[in-house]
Amino acid sequence: MNSVTKVIITSAALLLAACGPSKEQLARIELLAQEQARIAAEAAQQEASARRMRISTRLQRADIHWKSKDYLSEENVQSLFSSQDRRFAGLTEEELEQQNTYFINYPLQAARYNYKKGFHPFNIVGIRSLPNSGPYSSLFPDEAADYAPGHSAKSVVEFTLHQDLEKNRLGQDVLMKNGHRWVATVLNFKNYPALKAYNRNWQWIPGVFEDIKWNAAPEKTHSQSDARALEVQLGLRFCTLEDRCYSNIDYQGHPTHAVRAEVISIYVGNRENGEILAKFVREAE
Repeated sequence: MNSVTKVIITSAALLLAACGPSKEQLARIELLAQEQARIAAEAAQQEASARRMRISTRLQRADIHWKSKDYLSEENVQSLFSSQDRRFAGLTEEELEQQNTYFINYPLQAARYNYKKGFHPFNIVGIRSLPNSGPYSSLFPDEAADYAPGHSAKSVVEFTLHQDLEKNRLGQDVLMKNGHRWVATVLNFKNYPALKAYNRNWQWIPGVFEDIKWNAAPEKTHSQSDARALEVQLGLRFCTLEDRCYSNIDYQGHPTHAVRAEVISIYVGNRENGEILAKFVREAE
């Protein structure tokens, strides 16, 4: 190829590049962009509608169970662990569905009012906060914790579902020596924004010693807490896959059987007068 031909080809290529796409091509590109934007907007609207419906359904179910006090029974727990614990095998024909939400309640115990900061802290009786997944690392694998400097496995909360009890000298129910425990384990919703709050004056307290605080005047908090009638109602969705959702550990000499779960809703209320003081709900699927 001679130099004249090379110059002609180069000039033609530069001319085509300078001309750019035609008007028809630009129109097609614009229409395509508009169509993609429309599809994205419709998808966002559908997701927002589905989220609103999901939240509404979850709150309605929580309302129903708060009023009916229809909570997880010992038979439910037996069913939940029947595939893992031979003692429960064949005891119940009921089967818990993984996609369903099951409810359980726990007493809410008031700590001392913090006059300096103006809030009342509370503890949920029956839970144990773990600073990391620790003994439950098989249920909450966090590969980043293995190699990222300064990264620790995610915090976990353990909820007691059932345990072997006996009467002490005062006639109180206490955990039996070497008694078994059956628990639900969830990612620590106090540390991660997993739940949407519907009451700004109720907030979770990160850490292991206190669980939730009520930002209100002491006269208001004491009027609700003095009767010791405050409760927390949890809506839990259990993972029931036999090969990845269960774990057996020893906790202070007590064989502990755990199942992984997700918190779908949490209510804080006064069982004596039926008043609901705070609502939290999971927005995600």
